[in-house]
Amino acid sequence: MKKLESLLDTQVQTYLHRVKNKEEIKNLVSGKITWKNYARLLFTFYIIEFLSQRAVNMASINTQNSNPYLSKRFHSCAQGELGHAEIALRDLRNLGEKEINPFCLEIVRKYDEFLQNAADQFPLAILGHSYLFENVSGLLFPEIETVPYPSMFIEVHAKEDPIHSLAIKKTVRKVEENLSEEEIERIAQFSKESGDYLIGLFDSLD
Repeated sequence: MKKLESLLDTQVQTYLHRVKNKEEIKNLVSGKITWKNYARLLFTFYIIEFLSQRAVNMASINTQNSNPYLSKRFHSCAQGELGHAEIALRDLRNLGEKEINPFCLEIVRKYDEFLQNAADQFPLAILGHSYLFENVSGLLFPEIETVPYPSMFIEVHAKEDPIHSLAIKKTVRKVEENLSEEEIERIAQFSKESGDYLIGLFDSLD
């Protein structure tokens, strides 16, 4: 296994452990989560999909000339993220949430700025971001029991993300061939920082 994939896989396992230790996630997996905590999680899922598609789309634009292969992969990923954000939004509305504006929260604005800056200055970092969330999602969502709330988002991810995780692994392996040691370290570090941002965002929600 090449170094970047190995570093990112370590990030995935560490992050998955952190996430699964959260009481809300334990209750989500068991299907015994409260409406309030489910709404918090679903809103968090919506935010990460919404921000990710913005970042991945910008990364696609910024790699059109320098790395056409990666640009196409980013473009495909952005389309998928947008569709998933729309599913999460539909579940939120079916849950009874009416005012859904992620940018009303300062931490969301900061997270978006963090992702957009990377997409503009070092687009390869977004690959690490996507790798983390696709792989964690591909491992977590299939474990979730049926929940008594609108859950199309969970059902779609349980079915699709194990496949998406394999696709992004393939992308990482191909891209890594031309990366420097410094670039590999930066991508892995960004992956960790992005994961930290999302947990901080979830913990800040009422």
